Amino acid sequence: MGFLNNKKTPTEMDRVMENIAQVESELQQKIFQLGQMYYEDNKSNSDIEEKYFVQIDLINKLSMNRKSFYQNKLRLEGQMMCENCGSVIPYGSMFCNVCGGKVDEKKENAAPAANPNEAKCKQCGAVLDADSVFCASCGAKVE
Repeated sequence: MGFLNNKKTPTEMDRVMENIAQVESELQQKIFQLGQMYYEDNKSNSDIEEKYFVQIDLINKLSMNRKSFYQNKLRLEGQMMCENCGSVIPYGSMFCNVCGGKVDEKKENAAPAANPNEAKCKQCGAVLDADSVFCASCGAKVE
């Protein structure tokens, strides 16, 4: 009944091809890591060779675009990023509810829907996120 057993055992060629694929994958990963390290070390270096400067400048511009798109995404979700610690906080907050830092005053305060079961700041009465350490409106430490 050997004809019913269609399980193919790997040949030597299969094993060699797997080894080649594994080494090529590792090689690509190491090249990528090297590029990342070089970029991180030189992203602010204006004295770098022209061929590298062009690529680094392009990466910097793409990074700024990505940050802008991410900020728009957060805004659409009713959130924003704290410029001090990088935490995601409610859009329009005047203070970060994680680090307590003051947020850019130009942001407009978005009024969330009122829910009687939500925790409120004892200092100013603003609605608090469940994991808030500081009030996003007045900066008071949450007890």
